Amino acid sequence: MERLKAVGPRAEEAGVVIGLETALDAGGDVQLLDDIGSPAVRIYFNFANALQNGRDLCRELQILGKDRICQIHCTDQDGVWLQDNPRLDLPKVKQTLDSMGWGGWLVIERSRSARNSRDVVWNFGANTRYLKSVFQAEKP
Repeated sequence: MERLKAVGPRAEEAGVVIGLETALDAGGDVQLLDDIGSPAVRIYFNFANALQNGRDLCRELQILGKDRICQIHCTDQDGVWLQDNPRLDLPKVKQTLDSMGWGGWLVIERSRSARNSRDVVWNFGANTRYLKSVFQAEKP
């Protein structure tokens, strides 16, 4: 904690953001960021941390709020692509992020199909196409 408190002002001066990925729930992340006390230290939110711990992903995002999230890691455990993941309602996640006014980077990784977990291009391509279909869909 001491190091994060010390590096926060340095990051502010440099005009950069330090992203922290934690296994804490959103309330714990809010407390952590409040304790650090720097707008240059934010959460690098990972879907998997919420999903694998049985937490409501959209509620976690709302609790954190747009100003505490620097980017989002769109992943879960292996076995299915994001589009086939029964724990993940990506259109609802997009709706939540839109209602919060959040805009930023989405990182794609993992979430490999059990049918062919070694084919990186096939798995990454499927997840990328799905994320684009949700987040870059034409508005009516």
